[in-house]
Amino acid sequence: MDLLAAFTWCENTWLGQMIRDSTWAFAAIEVVHLLGLTVLLGTVTVVNLRLAGIGLREQSASDVAADAMPWTYGGMAATILSGSGLFVSEALKCYDSPPFYWKMGLLAVSLVFTFAIQRRMANGNAPDFSPGVGKVLASMTIALWFGVGLAGRAIAFY
Repeated sequence: MDLLAAFTWCENTWLGQMIRDSTWAFAAIEVVHLLGLTVLLGTVTVVNLRLAGIGLREQSASDVAADAMPWTYGGMAATILSGSGLFVSEALKCYDSPPFYWKMGLLAVSLVFTFAIQRRMANGNAPDFSPGVGKVLASMTIALWFGVGLAGRAIAFY
């Protein structure tokens, strides 16, 4: 099955049709999507600012990451599940949207960064990063996640 056929199938599922035909479903799902993204970006930002040595210095980076992890997972789950609903309702629009592909690529890399760094920190398995390395990793992670959000916003304008 080629990509266009897969996107067409997604858009023609009962869920995609139900969301498109509903007056409020898309808007309600988008609210959940944006709330999930806000929680996700908030926790990722707090953890990575701590990793960079900015704020919450009285707590270890591992403690901050461990405390934020349930919220990070919750925000991630809400964002991905609601994003799937948004996608199936307008899959063919996404097929022709370069920002959609940017968003998916950035999402994949952001997930790897989050699981490779934040999860290891939360489990106390992360090596001690030098301040310079911590700042670079934190900056990259924050930039990647905000890139996901910006690319997602750009889908509406393409």
